[in-house]
Amino acid sequence: MTNKEKILQKWEKLTIKDNFIFGKTMEVNSDLCRRLIEQILNIKIKSISYPEREKTIDARIDSKGIRLDVYVEDDANRSFDIEIQLTDNDDLAKRMRYYHSLIDLDKLHKGKSVKYKSLGESYVIFICTFDVFGYGYQLYDFEIVCKRNAEIKLNDMTHRIFLCTEGNDEEIGDEVRNFLDYVAGRGIKSDFIKELDEAVQKVKESKEWRLSYMTYELALMEREELGEEKATLANLRSIMDSLKISAEKAVEILKISKDEQPRYLSKLKS
Repeated sequence: MTNKEKILQKWEKLTIKDNFIFGKTMEVNSDLCRRLIEQILNIKIKSISYPEREKTIDARIDSKGIRLDVYVEDDANRSFDIEIQLTDNDDLAKRMRYYHSLIDLDKLHKGKSVKYKSLGESYVIFICTFDVFGYGYQLYDFEIVCKRNAEIKLNDMTHRIFLCTEGNDEEIGDEVRNFLDYVAGRGIKSDFIKELDEAVQKVKESKEWRLSYMTYELALMEREELGEEKATLANLRSIMDSLKISAEKAVEILKISKDEQPRYLSKLKS
């Protein structure tokens, strides 16, 4: 099976919990995005805007940038970043901290002057397919408070929210629970989720989005293959130097397939 065929097969199985599908669905359906944020945060939003499509933030040329799944702003100078998290790498809290800092820097850099007072309320929301903290909650909402007196709040206007598909939380709203069930593949349980699912299907039917996804995935595959090739060549050269053997014997020792041997031998001898 070719890489293209593998990606097409993968595309057919994608659901809303895929970053690409989630991002595109929210991008082309601003009303759905606005209503979802309202449900999650239990707030009212008049309107939202997308400062940039497929927003990427780089603080400096030598820093680690981030590509945001969904980033929108509203008419009240509030910003909302929503990210799908499928893997618990035990670094989500620090990753959220990094996202908040880069979003603030990006907003300040694009202003006419650096005025911290200009920073509006900022929400970073991670939608996780697991219970991040293991307490059974499906919504963890953090703000900075004083250790000596929790009633004293820092009021830096930042909000850190983890939504979890797993757990049993009676305190979350019905529509939020329906959404989390939908992300987890537990069915469509409301009109809003039905509307969301129809939007997802339209994205998957789009030839433009499918091509965009395939182009991105092919580039990733090629990058990974180049990385594997570089590592294999390094191993081959190490074996040749340490054992004082020919390239032909080295590829046999590493059990490189007959089809790939000519490519590696050519690079080793060039």
